[in-house]
Amino acid sequence: MSRIFALYSFSIGIFSIGFFPWLPGYLWLFVVFSLVPPLYFLHRYVMVWLLLGMCYGIGWGQYALSHQLPDSLSPSEFLLTGQVVGLPSIDENRVRFNFRIMSGTDNHASKVFDVLKTVRLNWYYNPVEIIPGQVWRLNVKLKRPRGMVNPGGFDYQAWLIRQGISATGYVRREGDNHLLKTRNSFDTWRFSLRQTIQQLPNSDHAKSLVAALTLGDRSLVSDELWDALVFSGVVHLMVISGLHVGLVAMFAFGVGAGLARVGALFGLSVTVRYWGSVCSLLAAVAYAGLAGFSLPTQRALIMALVVILAVLLDRKVSRSLGFGLALAGVALLDPLAFFGAGFWLSFGAVACLLWLVPVAIKTSVWTKFIRVQWLVFIALVMPLILCQLPIAWLSPLVNMVAIPWVSLFIVPLCLIATVVFLLNPEWSVEIWSLACWQLDHFVLFIQTFSDPQHATILQFTTLKAILGLDLLPRYLPLPMSFGVSLVLVLISCLLLLPRGFPCKFLSVPLIAGLVFIPLNQSSPLKVTVLDVGQGLSVVVQTYGDTGRRTLVYDTGPGQRSGFNTGESVVAPYLRYQGITQVDILVLSHSDNDHAGGAESLFELFPATQVFWGENIKLDKPTKWANSDVSFCRAGESWNWDGIGFQFLHPSEEAEKNNNNRSCVLQIKYRDQTIILPGDIESGVERRLRKNLRLEQSVTLLVAPHHGSRTSSTSGFVQKLKPQHVVFSTGYKHHFGHPAPDVVARYQHQGSRLWNTADHGAIEFSWDERGSLRVVDTRTNKKRYWY
Repeated sequence: MSRIFALYSFSIGIFSIGFFPWLPGYLWLFVVFSLVPPLYFLHRYVMVWLLLGMCYGIGWGQYALSHQLPDSLSPSEFLLTGQVVGLPSIDENRVRFNFRIMSGTDNHASKVFDVLKTVRLNWYYNPVEIIPGQVWRLNVKLKRPRGMVNPGGFDYQAWLIRQGISATGYVRREGDNHLLKTRNSFDTWRFSLRQTIQQLPNSDHAKSLVAALTLGDRSLVSDELWDALVFSGVVHLMVISGLHVGLVAMFAFGVGAGLARVGALFGLSVTVRYWGSVCSLLAAVAYAGLAGFSLPTQRALIMALVVILAVLLDRKVSRSLGFGLALAGVALLDPLAFFGAGFWLSFGAVACLLWLVPVAIKTSVWTKFIRVQWLVFIALVMPLILCQLPIAWLSPLVNMVAIPWVSLFIVPLCLIATVVFLLNPEWSVEIWSLACWQLDHFVLFIQTFSDPQHATILQFTTLKAILGLDLLPRYLPLPMSFGVSLVLVLISCLLLLPRGFPCKFLSVPLIAGLVFIPLNQSSPLKVTVLDVGQGLSVVVQTYGDTGRRTLVYDTGPGQRSGFNTGESVVAPYLRYQGITQVDILVLSHSDNDHAGGAESLFELFPATQVFWGENIKLDKPTKWANSDVSFCRAGESWNWDGIGFQFLHPSEEAEKNNNNRSCVLQIKYRDQTIILPGDIESGVERRLRKNLRLEQSVTLLVAPHHGSRTSSTSGFVQKLKPQHVVFSTGYKHHFGHPAPDVVARYQHQGSRLWNTADHGAIEFSWDERGSLRVVDTRTNKKRYWY
């Protein structure tokens, strides 16, 4: 038992460092480590392993941060020599790849290349094909790893650290870029394998899934198909997970056992257990290598290795010990894994299978399989809510068909084709085509359960009527109260208990009690300026007698790669806040940094009413047909529970400049005034200054045009006298916003300045008395890597 507690304490110690706002120095590390011997002699083993885990977590964090590009050199240009590693991600106008640095030069006389290891590069409109193993000399511009920080958002900066990325940047087209040589590597072979799959005469959907199952490469999977996989609850089958690694290991064990029996006929004294375990070990490692040893694959491999080594060494390992070994292995390999959704889902599923299935199931194999699906589904609902991931309510039913289909037919075909590819690539094409044929039908099957547009009306209507799917949202709001979270965890545990277990009946009154607990303590008015990089998006929430209302002002930028902040930043924030409906969407003007994410956000959260400052070109205009779309006009106003909204600009007069067509929105609550001006410039500011009547200073102003010199004129600033000013800018962006003289102008006025590049998302909330509370996410959610 002490070994088990030691393992869990060690893992907790490692993971706990991820919550530190700063990393202790090496002196503190020495002090902590010096406590280990006396605690050991006092038999405080749990505390010893907890401290050892913390020491490891601190050391790993210090090492990771020391190998990042120094902030003083971000951004800077470098001439690098290095090798392409991993599989590149290829888009229409861009290729993204990891570049392992061998040497380099810069203009700073620094020793930066002693610490930089691998950088993540974009090469736009590259003239040649990027292949793993190539050695290039590239002229690049690099930044220190950094991501946008928003409530409920993805922590891109932590992800980069977990991947071992020292810097991000792009290849300069006008630079001295030369291919020096090509070294054949395992990744080169994986790349040729992917090319062969891409050239198959099958559908793109099927080929992308073959690449995902064979190489662990999801870059070819379209967003539409990925959503179908997620919403049907089978996405775990289309990535190399513990299920696939376990199946490969089991198959290899059978092969090894067969070889052992054949060897016995020739007098070899090798046991079935030894040959089976060795073959399982080699096959599991080979399959993980085929996936490039990605972090999810490494996690699955560690879990499989615990079982394989226990069999190989003929050791009886308890469930708690095996689970603890896997947990400690993952913690050692990836100390920040705790912050990834995959960690919770994979370990949650394994815990359910280890502790609940053996107790609860003593029936036929088919009945056991059905119950396993429901047990795992119930066990993972809480992690899905906490990670703000969609809940596929039909996943237990879908997986009853999907798991045998994929595991017994599709995955074996993909792996057999891979082995045959080593012998004769032409033969492998036929096998992969057979797998693609099955995957085409599999995609049709899951689309039936994920999207009514791909299902017959009868199928989907019948399912919804029987199961009441209209009442079940895909996303459940994250509870703001810690007590509510504990109640949800308790309910999940009670529901998972075997039949007849004492206290299981308590789950019913607990569920009923949740109806009367408010999941969100809403302020009458909350204005959140989201961190969308160089762009703007503001979410305004009101709460009163008529319920909750939501207005979104701009959606941030969209990029050529397909990434856009409407889908990646604004939508996750809305889900995190428990918002299911956007009442009004305001697109101030057509510039990409304000409206680039509009269509993606609208698909996820169709707005009842849309205002825009000018016509915006839409790729899918029919999706907006059910919304009331109109131009914003000065004087137009409405009221939500005593909170007034009014457009101050544009007037009927046509503006020649796109920026000056921006919708300027004024919000009034009690004696507080908030102004969202878009990208207006000095001419419009002068007009507003003459027409705007203010009884007192403006409480909150989002700086016009991100703090550009074209805006925030002295007269405008003096007229508004803003108490709080927010600059929505990108971190060290080449535009250089906000301009130093603009910052000085607001400082001279006595305004408190905020910048999303430095503070992350900034929430301004007012209570019933009109008192203001400001929370900036980078401070409130401080992590040592920020």
